[in-house]
Amino acid sequence: MVDGLKKTLILLIPNIEEKTAATQAMVVDLTKQTEDAAEIEKTTAVEEAAAKLIFDDVSAIKTDCEKVLSEAMPALKKALAALDTLNKNDITEMKNYATPPEDLVLVMDAVCTLLDKKTGWPEAKSLMNNPGAFISELQQYDKDKIPSRIIKKLKKYTEDPKF
Repeated sequence: MVDGLKKTLILLIPNIEEKTAATQAMVVDLTKQTEDAAEIEKTTAVEEAAAKLIFDDVSAIKTDCEKVLSEAMPALKKALAALDTLNKNDITEMKNYATPPEDLVLVMDAVCTLLDKKTGWPEAKSLMNNPGAFISELQQYDKDKIPSRIIKKLKKYTEDPKF
């Protein structure tokens, strides 16, 4: 019986050696895959941290923009409402001032700047020559596409407490 087991064992040794070698190769392969996965995990963690920093920066900018917008929206709504109250008689009355009030000149200079015209009362008066067209131009002005160079010029007015 022992001799039979020895013969069976001798017959199985090449198969066992083959399986052992395959197992060792598999262990080497798994070790390599584990190392690769760890390296990928490190890279991913670095990229995740960088993405989080960018996300945090963008979120802060978004918050700032929303704050500025929430402050500006009431002023915009108020300005649009005031624009809707203008009529041709108001414009004609303003145009006929020989010496306009300082506040009116300030507002009209801002309007001239917004419309990319020269500032000053003579230019403002020429804009108001056709009151209906002037009101229409202001009402149809695309406030969402004001060029940045005009916005920079308008800061002079928007930062003025009298304005």
